[in-house]
Amino acid sequence: MKYINKTVFLNYLNCHTLGWKTKKDMLPKLSGFNNELLAFEGRNIYKEALKLFPHSVNGKKFKLENSGAFYKNLIADLEINKSVYAISFVTDNFYAKVDILKKLEDSSWHLFEVKSGSRYKIKYTNDISFNMMVLSKFGMRISKTSALYLSSDYCIGVDSSKLFTEVDCSEKVEIKVQEFLDIADKASKDLQSEIMPQPVLKRRCKNCHIFDACIGKDAKKHIFDLPRLSILQTDQLIAMGVCTIDKIPDDFELTERQEIVKNCVLTGTRYVSDDLKVELENIQQPFYYLDFESVTTIMPLYPNIYPHTQILTQFSLDKADEYGNILKHYEYIADQTRDCRKDIAEKLIEYLGKEGSIITYANAERIIISKLALLFPGLSEKLNKMIERVVDLEFIIRKNYYDINFHGRTSIKKILPVLIPDMSYDSLDIGDGGEASAVFAFMAMGLYDEMKIKKTKDNLFKYCAQDTLAMIRIHQFLINATK
Repeated sequence: MKYINKTVFLNYLNCHTLGWKTKKDMLPKLSGFNNELLAFEGRNIYKEALKLFPHSVNGKKFKLENSGAFYKNLIADLEINKSVYAISFVTDNFYAKVDILKKLEDSSWHLFEVKSGSRYKIKYTNDISFNMMVLSKFGMRISKTSALYLSSDYCIGVDSSKLFTEVDCSEKVEIKVQEFLDIADKASKDLQSEIMPQPVLKRRCKNCHIFDACIGKDAKKHIFDLPRLSILQTDQLIAMGVCTIDKIPDDFELTERQEIVKNCVLTGTRYVSDDLKVELENIQQPFYYLDFESVTTIMPLYPNIYPHTQILTQFSLDKADEYGNILKHYEYIADQTRDCRKDIAEKLIEYLGKEGSIITYANAERIIISKLALLFPGLSEKLNKMIERVVDLEFIIRKNYYDINFHGRTSIKKILPVLIPDMSYDSLDIGDGGEASAVFAFMAMGLYDEMKIKKTKDNLFKYCAQDTLAMIRIHQFLINATK
């Protein structure tokens, strides 16, 4: 029997259909290097948290069907201020796996949840509240609940006891648990039914990973194709029963950009602004196309680095002429055993010279260069002058060009198949930034041998170079679009 676990229940709260499909194992499985890294780091952080509870009992050795008997044994046998970890409970078809339970002097319990974030988040309350709900149904008396999340002050060399910050969630959890208990019976009935709850369009559907296979399956000209649709706009349109752009009333207030997209959708045409040619002519030669890759890990990889710090690890740089011919290609990838950000900053200063526009896609490169300038004061003057030369190609597209096949998006992965159909990332072993970050982290953690490191770096070079080549091709496309 498949029980109602935390993921199923919380998905149900967001969307009854999503919760039902989760319980029926109808969602696509998460895969890829990025998810492997998250799982790997999550296990390591949990092990670190257990060091705060010495001599705790491993709850994994007790079978789920015997959890009732185990609970009785805990009450009778576990010493005051001792803990049990990874213990699972089942009641009324609900299943909870608890990180840590500490027995208090009055034989009540202190529930701890270990989190990998570096600040408290609202979702932590929901996570803890679900477990609390199951334990209360089970008959356990929980007098305190806490989240253990990573201290933003921790770095390598600091005592591991200072890795976590504890926050008391008892008051928030108590309120939320009652809300969960009020809906638990209905949730159980709906989730065990063989009839799928009918999906209802909500604001959160826009970013749901099964939208295209669910309520958006046959939707054309959907309102979610409007860029930067606000919460208020979305709620108003849904309340009016408007799901597609062609049904939006003429007097409904849209931004200038949204009006452009709406007109393109209704007329089946593309939009090219009168200003596009001028903006492109303002880009100064020689053209430097720059793309960065970085790694962000939960636990620091290097000394003097804090949890969740973004570390620049790689760049691809193409110097090209006005016809898109690559005059020079530069590339760099860090030594995975150390922090190479200063080396990268110096290489950028060397390769980028003093003239010509630095063309990027999105604002990430500008932000990262500004952080390098703050990190290395001796290089700050040259790096800040570099920032003045940055041109964001995505920003130009947002203002001046739209194709209905963008579906309201302008990320490079979304527009490239539309503008440059012969270019693709599909044949690459590493196909997106998340995977690039994850495999570098694995190298830095010492999990790859020399042969795999060499192959991985070759694949990283290919991926990063594809991004700069894509920018060249997109730039040329835009130039041709103005002729």
